[in-house]
Amino acid sequence: MAEDRPRKPFAIRVDSIEQLFWEFDARPIADRKLSGDVRWSLLDEWERVRYDNPPSLTIYAPAEERGETDEDAVRQSIRRSLEAASGPLRRIEPLSRQEKVAARIGIAFLFVSIMVSTALDRMSEDVVVEGLSQGILVVGWVALWRPAERFVVEVVPHVFNRRRIAEFADIDVEFVWV
Repeated sequence: MAEDRPRKPFAIRVDSIEQLFWEFDARPIADRKLSGDVRWSLLDEWERVRYDNPPSLTIYAPAEERGETDEDAVRQSIRRSLEAASGPLRRIEPLSRQEKVAARIGIAFLFVSIMVSTALDRMSEDVVVEGLSQGILVVGWVALWRPAERFVVEVVPHVFNRRRIAEFADIDVEFVWV
């Protein structure tokens, strides 16, 4: 007969309930989004315990915050954030205005760099001019560094992880005040 072993708990510890959410989000708790770090921590923890099928997520939080914390609002925020995280990335982390502007400028700068580089290549066979041409092209690619980084580091991993997040998006949330 198989021995009953205790389930591994699905739990995280925070220094403050505020630590669960984006740092500068001033909306009411129920409308806030989980921070990216918390989402990734929950995903990592879920990978460790998912086969034990834990019944709930336990959040260990400081006892002194118990009286001022609306547990239902925190639960609502967690569920809403995880549900959004199980969909396209733009639902939980849309590009900021600065990122959109930077991407547009980067693309335009790359095209201008390609045109200038190509013109310099056609203009002369001189090694210095060819070196300058290649340097201009490299600067054009560097202008797209951050948008490319976001794609590789955030968008692609999210595509692979969002199904896993959906596995625990509607899990019950419990609090242990320590």
